[in-house]
Amino acid sequence: MEFEGLLRAKFVAFNIAGFAIGLVFYYQGFLDRIFHGDIALAAMIIGFVFVVGLIMTAYRVWKVGDELDRVKRGQGRMLSVESERALEMRLFSRISHIQHVANSLGLLGLIGTAWGFSLFAANITPDKVSNASSAGALVSTLAGGLGVAIYATMLGGIFCLWTTCNLQLLRGATASLCALIMDRAHAQKHQRAQLTTPPPAPHAPVPTPALGAALPRGAATSGGL
Repeated sequence: MEFEGLLRAKFVAFNIAGFAIGLVFYYQGFLDRIFHGDIALAAMIIGFVFVVGLIMTAYRVWKVGDELDRVKRGQGRMLSVESERALEMRLFSRISHIQHVANSLGLLGLIGTAWGFSLFAANITPDKVSNASSAGALVSTLAGGLGVAIYATMLGGIFCLWTTCNLQLLRGATASLCALIMDRAHAQKHQRAQLTTPPPAPHAPVPTPALGAALPRGAATSGGL
């Protein structure tokens, strides 16, 4: 039997591992560029959306994990199910907004890509291209725009994948909770049906006439003429 708090333990372990990997990349200097220039603005927006999604996911993980443990102990608040489909829709609708956060992170990464290309495309004019003295400024603008595009796409994809992994963990626990509630509800319904159904009445024995007893009027005898 699974011990209580398994869902919360999985969630905490996965996210601690993710933050640990991020710290390793930070101390190795791979993330230095995202804190400077236009890349910092894109990273701040994407990071803020990710943190909001992580907080909402953690809240739902704690709620689902607590209810799952309560149902396993037979103390759940929902032990009567009239419609299995309605229960499933109600439970999964509470985590649907996390999927929207994951999709938003992917879209923000694509928006950052378009923004990065627009940063250097807007500064390219025929005069600057034909002027050799402005080549250095064009290269610098091109590098900055490509940096925003690449880092925004990378951050959006990584955080989208991270949020999706947390969501899959939460979906599995929600499905387990739904199945467990249904099983307990059906078991209790079966027990109540057995307790309320009266036992079948015993069949009364059919009386047999004694030997020599008078036959009913009009009955024929075997030796009568």
